[in-house]
Amino acid sequence: MQTLRNFWRLARPFWASEEKYPALLLLCATVLMTLCMVGINILTNFWNLHFYNALQALDYHGFLIGSLQFILLQIGTAAFTVGAFHFQQKLTLRWRRWATRNTVDQWLGSQRYHKLKLTETDVDNPDQRIAEDIDLFIIKSLKLSLGLLTSVVSLFSFLHILWQASSLVSVPFNGESFVIPGLLVWVALVYAIVGTGVAFWLGRALPGLNFMQQRREADFRFSLIRLRENADSVAQYRGEAAEKQRFDHRLEAALQNFWALVKKQKLIMGYSTLYLRSATVIPMFIMAPQFFAGAFPLGRLTQISAAFGEVHAAIAYLVEVFPELSEWKSVIDRLIGFQDRLDTVDIDSKVRLGQQASGLDVQNLDVWLPNGRQLFKGFNLSLKAGDSLLISAPSGYGKSTLIRAITGLWHHACGSSRYDRERALTLSQKPYLPLGSLREALWYPHAPLGHEDAALQRAMEQVGLQHLGEQLDMERDWSQTLSVGEQQRCAFVRALLTRPTVLFLDESSSALDSANEARCYQLLRQSLPETILVSVGHNASLEGFHHKILELQSDQEWVQRNVKRAV
Repeated sequence: MQTLRNFWRLARPFWASEEKYPALLLLCATVLMTLCMVGINILTNFWNLHFYNALQALDYHGFLIGSLQFILLQIGTAAFTVGAFHFQQKLTLRWRRWATRNTVDQWLGSQRYHKLKLTETDVDNPDQRIAEDIDLFIIKSLKLSLGLLTSVVSLFSFLHILWQASSLVSVPFNGESFVIPGLLVWVALVYAIVGTGVAFWLGRALPGLNFMQQRREADFRFSLIRLRENADSVAQYRGEAAEKQRFDHRLEAALQNFWALVKKQKLIMGYSTLYLRSATVIPMFIMAPQFFAGAFPLGRLTQISAAFGEVHAAIAYLVEVFPELSEWKSVIDRLIGFQDRLDTVDIDSKVRLGQQASGLDVQNLDVWLPNGRQLFKGFNLSLKAGDSLLISAPSGYGKSTLIRAITGLWHHACGSSRYDRERALTLSQKPYLPLGSLREALWYPHAPLGHEDAALQRAMEQVGLQHLGEQLDMERDWSQTLSVGEQQRCAFVRALLTRPTVLFLDESSSALDSANEARCYQLLRQSLPETILVSVGHNASLEGFHHKILELQSDQEWVQRNVKRAV
């Protein structure tokens, strides 16, 4: 029941959304096609009666009529099968588009993607949950629910035939013959219930194994992606052996779990095959004495056998789909786990973020590490338009953490921070260059402005990237194409184009030589005279481009001093 509640929790938002009416129409069309296929099966069952009676009676005319009917039945089956597939896939497309976009919006909203990474380390591979698990959830939910509908309708459609046929079976007892009402129905019911119970008992470990398999496959794929993203660093370290060892370890973990899954599936598969196939001969054994006594013709025996198979298959539906059912449950568990993280992650920073048109004001800011170590206590900062601050301290003393706390990206902090958040920009040590054209990467996160091409070309020339001017519309993985120094200069172009009111530079020139670093900072001071600069850096040469220095004197003691001559 918990799985069904989780299923409805995941499905309900879509069926209550603006997509519900077209989705309901598609669902109704799919159900109609499915019911038509059940109708074809019923007609096929009666066709068995007349066709095999014609064969037994050597009725050639009846045989020809039956052959024509068979062709028409197969055409109907094909038409309704294609129709059901078409409407089901259209519904899947709409559902997946809505569910994926909704989940991505929630994941990106309030920067949950970042906060999950900081606070919920047990959330593995959100990319897989969004890209694959949502798709699997929708496909399997529709397939299993439509299969269940087909089974229920088939059960009640063929139950009447089987109940009537039971009157033809007499059970000898104490020299007399008795007719047990609905004997074949009860036999099919008991056989299906016992078989279903055994199948569930044999496959009770499958959901957990499927869950773990999806996780380990995703971990292995992620390690391959990491190598591709960091190919230069691995090559420089000559880390191929270490990477191969890591790949082998994760692959082996996935394969071991896969083999455990296969062993369970073999057991289920063998049992299900024996169980389902044996059902076709049970009614023949029960009715054989009356058939050989001439109580009814071959067509009736064939019809009853087929009806018994349909009733049994309907009742035993869960046995047939148990492997898929266990995979469906594991997908639901993964999506519910991810949804729970999205719903419960603390999206509100303890730092009170305020909006103001000019200046940067930080008051009573406390910053600490997850282990409780205090980095800043009662920190205050006030900068006006055109001011610049350099944060200077050895590595590990919280320089970058301070910037994250001021911008609300560090949860282990409290206090208040006010600045023009709508027009602020942060340049990190490793700039983010999205997939797409170089033009889009330079304008990120804004859309490219075609009428600003002259300004773009001028900014690229100013930072020494004029050799990339002819590649602006080429689409590449620019984070792998450009050197780190070129990427950092791309970030400076981004700042020159967007002209922020507050610019945070978190070691954003660390890969540049002193000449290029000085050129980029001088460009910022000349081109953005009203912009507030807050920099993190180690080079003493940066002091000349800032009005104030925030430096560490001793553990947890920070002091500000003015620079007499700033560029």
